Amino acid sequence: MNLERRRSIEVLFLLVLTDLVILAFHVGAYALGDQDDWYWSMTEERSFGESFQYIKELWLIFSFAALIRIRSNWLYLAFCLLFLYLFVDDIFQLHERLGSMIASTANFQGTLGLRAIDFGELLVSAIAGLFFVVVLGGSYWFGSKTFRRVCQRVLILISGLVFCGIALDVLHSVLKRFSWLEVWLDVLEDGGEMLFMSALCWYGISLLREKETPPLEALKVLQSQPGSPLQRQR
Repeated sequence: MNLERRRSIEVLFLLVLTDLVILAFHVGAYALGDQDDWYWSMTEERSFGESFQYIKELWLIFSFAALIRIRSNWLYLAFCLLFLYLFVDDIFQLHERLGSMIASTANFQGTLGLRAIDFGELLVSAIAGLFFVVVLGGSYWFGSKTFRRVCQRVLILISGLVFCGIALDVLHSVLKRFSWLEVWLDVLEDGGEMLFMSALCWYGISLLREKETPPLEALKVLQSQPGSPLQRQR
């Protein structure tokens, strides 16, 4: 971890601390039987927890948009589009609404504990995922070594987000009849999403303070110049 990223660790601490407070409110409301108070439930739309997720997604869009200017690299637009999609999807419940329309139009049938609408939502998510695999894959192919390293780290965190948001969501639907598992599945699914999004948000912000590693050719030119700092270090 470089110096600039260590200096931004306070941002990660604050993000995760807020996530843990939201988790505590959710579990506390469940334990006290006050589940009608939707504002403190992290599973409800427009709740405190969901609103905090919207903020993190906006910060990611702004961070990668700023990186386009700072690093003069339009390939970072791929990440802007990805987080813009996540933001719009969360705000307008895009995959839920489109999934419902598709399930109704195609006459999907529920099975294995999953509703027809669940299959519609999975189809929408699969199409969006395929689109971003192509966009990010192309950006990775044309990107520099530094850009590829950013891609790898972002995609690792996105994989965790997808696992919580899709795989655990499906598991939640299958096990919904076990009411005693409800709160724990909420913590794993929505709590996991929050923590992975916080890690992504921190990483995006930390990149703004990180100097891009110059290419090998540029280093060689600097080393060859008389009196350069790199030459004096040799």
